Amino acid sequence: MKTSYDYADVVVVGAGPAGLAVAAELAFHGRRCAVIEPRTKISHTRPRAKTTSVRTMEHFRRWGIAEDIRRAAALPSTWCRRAVFCDTVTGAVITEFDDIFGLSAAENGLSAESGQQIAQPVVEQVLRRHVRESGFADLRLGDAVEELVEHQDSVELVVRRFDGSTYRMRTRYVLGCDGARSTVREQIGVVLAGSSAPVPNLNVVFRAPDLHPPMGDALHYWVLGTETPGIVGPLDRKDLWWASLSGAGECDDPHQISRLVEQLIGPAGADVAVDVLATDPWTPRMLIADRFATDRIFLVGESAHVNPPLGGHGFNTSIGDAVNIGWKLAAVLDGWADPSLLATYETERRGIAAATIASAARNLAATGPALTSEADMIQATKFEEFHSLGLVLGYTYDTNHPIDVTAYRPSTQVGARLPHRWVRPGHSIFDDLGPSLSLLHPRDADAVLLAETTARFESCGVPLVMIVVDSDQVDTEAPFLLIRPDQHIAWRGNDPRDADPAIITSSKKRAAA
Repeated sequence: MKTSYDYADVVVVGAGPAGLAVAAELAFHGRRCAVIEPRTKISHTRPRAKTTSVRTMEHFRRWGIAEDIRRAAALPSTWCRRAVFCDTVTGAVITEFDDIFGLSAAENGLSAESGQQIAQPVVEQVLRRHVRESGFADLRLGDAVEELVEHQDSVELVVRRFDGSTYRMRTRYVLGCDGARSTVREQIGVVLAGSSAPVPNLNVVFRAPDLHPPMGDALHYWVLGTETPGIVGPLDRKDLWWASLSGAGECDDPHQISRLVEQLIGPAGADVAVDVLATDPWTPRMLIADRFATDRIFLVGESAHVNPPLGGHGFNTSIGDAVNIGWKLAAVLDGWADPSLLATYETERRGIAAATIASAARNLAATGPALTSEADMIQATKFEEFHSLGLVLGYTYDTNHPIDVTAYRPSTQVGARLPHRWVRPGHSIFDDLGPSLSLLHPRDADAVLLAETTARFESCGVPLVMIVVDSDQVDTEAPFLLIRPDQHIAWRGNDPRDADPAIITSSKKRAAA
C-alpha cells in the first residue's frame, strides 16, 4: 500500500520566537511553510526574555509589525531607560546605568527602530497572529515531530497530533526551531558543547500593588545587599513584577520563595504584600552546536546555541538566525539562488552566536555572589550588559572583522549592516529596501552603467532594485553598494558593472572593493 504524505516546501519545527520569525521572513518573500508546534497556547506566567533589541525591532519593521509590538508592550520604550544597583529595592542606590538597551537608538539616528522592553510571550502572541494572517503559514498547533529522515532530494517526517494519531510529511527543507531540547537536533546527531553554571537560578513572577521604589522607576533593580542577591523589574506600570534569584533554582517552598522576594524588596517595604504567581527554575548555559545544518535540515535559534539572558541577547540572536536562513531559503526556492548559498548560513551565524555567548558569559561572571557592591567596579564590569550596540548592530558577516561589543561604528564594509539614515522624518533608508537585492547609487550615476547592471542581473534571473542616494550620503571610496535582503552589504565599489550576481546567489566569495 502506498504511503500518503502531506507536502510543504518548508517545514518549521517549533513556534517559539525563532520558528515564528522564520515563518514571518518566508512570508515576507511570498513563500509558504508549515509550522509544527506542540503548544496550543502561550504561557504568560513565564515571561522569560524581556528585551527586544534594536536589530530585532528593525526586522519587525521589515515585516510590518513593529508598531503592533509597541502597542502590545506594557512598558513604552520612552517610559524608563534606567537600571539601578542598590542594597534593596526600597533601600539605597549604589550606582546606576542610563539610556540602556538601545532604547533611544532611533532617536539618535543609529537605527530605524529603538529597542523595546516587552515580555517574550507577548512577542510570540503578536508573531503568531502575524504569520497566521499572512496567509503563507500553515500553523499546526498541538502537533509534534517525532521522527525525520533526510534523503538526497527531500526530508520525511512523522508527526504526532494532540490526540495521539500520526501522519507523515514530505518537504524540501526542515528548519529545527524547537529550542535547547531540540528533537530535530537529536534526530540528525548534532550535539551542544560548552559549559553550564553549577546551580540553577529561579525566576519569579509576582504581584505587589504597593511596591513603589523610593529611588524611582527603573527597568532593573539589581539587589546586592541580601544573602541571596537578585534582580527585580516591572512587567507593567501597575502591580506585576518579575524577579530573578541567583542560585535559588532548587527552592520549591512557596513560603521561602516569598521570603526571598521580600528580602529583595527590603525592610523599608515590610508592608508590601507579595503574591507569587509563578516560578521558573533555569540554569545559565553557554552552549553551541558542533554543526548548524545538514544539506536540507537547519538548526535555528536555541537548537543551535544557548546563552544566558544577561545582556538581553538570547531570543534576539534567534531572530537574526531566522532572517539569515529565511531569505536565503526563499531565494533558493524562487530559483534565483543556487542551493550552495544555504551553506553560508552556518558560516555567517556561528561567529555571531559565539560572540554573543562570550559576551553573555562575561556578564554572567560579574553577576550574583561575584558582583561587588563598589560603584566603580560595577560600572567597569556591568557596562557591557547594558550598552552593547556594537554587538547588536555592529556585527558583520566578514569573519575576519572583530566585534567591539560596546561601541557601534557604522561601516560600509562588505558584510556589515547598511548604516542607517533617515531619508525624511519617519522614513528610513531601510524602508526602501525590500525582499530583493538593492543597489544604492549616487544621484548623478551614469544611466548607461546602471542599465547595463540591471540587464546583467535580469539575465541571471536575480531581482534587483535601484535606489538613489544623495551625494552627502555617498561613501566616496565606494559610491555603489549592493544590499542583501537582510540589509547587509554584499558588495561595494566604484563601478556597478563589477557587482557580480554570483557573490550573493551562491557560496562564492569575492574580496571587498
